[in-house]
Amino acid sequence: MAYPQIAAFARLANGSVAPTRSIAGQATKIGRASHDVTYDPVNDEILVASANAQAVITLPGGANGDVPPLRVIQGPHTQLQSPGYGATVDTVHNEIFVVEGRDRPGEEYILVFPRTGNGDVAPLRVIKGPNTMMKNARNIVVDPMRNLIAVSSRNGTLIFNRTDNGNVKPRAIIKGIGGKFRLIPSKGWLVGTGEDASGKEGIGAWSITDNGEVPPFYLLINPNGNLGGNDIALNPKEKEVILGDRVSVTIYSFPEIFN
Repeated sequence: MAYPQIAAFARLANGSVAPTRSIAGQATKIGRASHDVTYDPVNDEILVASANAQAVITLPGGANGDVPPLRVIQGPHTQLQSPGYGATVDTVHNEIFVVEGRDRPGEEYILVFPRTGNGDVAPLRVIKGPNTMMKNARNIVVDPMRNLIAVSSRNGTLIFNRTDNGNVKPRAIIKGIGGKFRLIPSKGWLVGTGEDASGKEGIGAWSITDNGEVPPFYLLINPNGNLGGNDIALNPKEKEVILGDRVSVTIYSFPEIFN
């Protein structure tokens, strides 16, 4: 049986290859219900929301083996109960954004913590309530340049102001983006899987300032059919989009969205 881990592979690896590093073990606090990993390149840290630990953990970027976190946000004041999905870092304003409530569809909410928070710390802000339209909310990204938040949900990709607090309505709702996406802050592109007007599926780029049922500005289609998964990561340096599923990782060159 596979054990929970964060595995790192060589960028040009191909085929059935072993990871160059593996972060795993009891000390890491990584559990089976951790479904999202965010890398903070500014501070060389890895952010993981752990549902089993009811915590948000920050690991060193170069960690290998059974390494304890640098910081753990955990405790009754945090309002964390089951944060196994979306978590991200705003390195400009030094804040962490977490989607809470994966075990309570329709009752999800967003918690905002100081990036260097550690222990039983109260959130700085909480976006919560029926007006938010969060249902099956999962993925989250923050655009510090435009001061916006994007959250995936069954009701579409919900756009909020970065500093929103309380029971607020989305300022916009983008339809058509797949459940998971990433952000290119310099361009304002939300990059995820989706379809164009003709129904062709591929990797698309939408503007975070879009609203409504809008087609992607760019769409990259795999002529062989299968894209290779819905979990997504970006490699801006090499202008690549990385898709993952349960057993494989597929890498695409997509320079148009980075240029």
